[in-house]
Amino acid sequence: MAAWLSRRDFFAAGLKAEQVELAGNTIRVHSRSAKTAAACPRCGTISHHVHSRYRRRPADLPAHGRKVELILLVRRFRCRAMHCSAKIFAERFPPAVTRPHARRTSRLQGLVRHLGLALGGRSAQALAGRLLLPVSKDTFLRSVRDTTEAVTSELRVIGIDDWAWRKGQRFGTLICDLERHRVIDLLPDREPATVEAWLRARPGIEVVARDRNGGYGGEHCLTLPEARIF
Repeated sequence: MAAWLSRRDFFAAGLKAEQVELAGNTIRVHSRSAKTAAACPRCGTISHHVHSRYRRRPADLPAHGRKVELILLVRRFRCRAMHCSAKIFAERFPPAVTRPHARRTSRLQGLVRHLGLALGGRSAQALAGRLLLPVSKDTFLRSVRDTTEAVTSELRVIGIDDWAWRKGQRFGTLICDLERHRVIDLLPDREPATVEAWLRARPGIEVVARDRNGGYGGEHCLTLPEARIF
């Protein structure tokens, strides 16, 4: 049995849509936070005193063959806490909507990151053009670097392989956390000395899996006695 959906079901939790307009080949969704107050990011004090408003325009996932632009009405609040140095602050939206200062929504940024990991720069840009995603090749590569997590003290089992910054001309090194199945770093080249320096700065790594057909597979490559290298 089919279930009826309301318009709010298509938006992230915490947003309220005020108007949807079609401007050329772009769908603009005017929305704002459904909350009447906001917490100060410095001290956590809840404030209801609105100082001013401005608009953000993060890009969103395309729909019905058109680009989608989310126009967010952002409120600035006054912090009434006497000890707080932030006299005026902008409200924060849930992470599922967008990050502070981000130019894309979180769900679009997630797609950009996955395309960057799977295809690299130029190939991802070519596919993005057909998917109506206004993203450059440099943005795809930057999104991969920006989302790598710096919890290197917990690293134990990693995998390394080479990948192309520029196909057939410039290569780098991709390092993955094999226990958590995520990319943790991108090195500027695929020289064994660069990889060894990276590994020596992280003595907690116990196991290193490598591609034996690449530049890491020689007998004298990656000679670190404190780690098991396969």
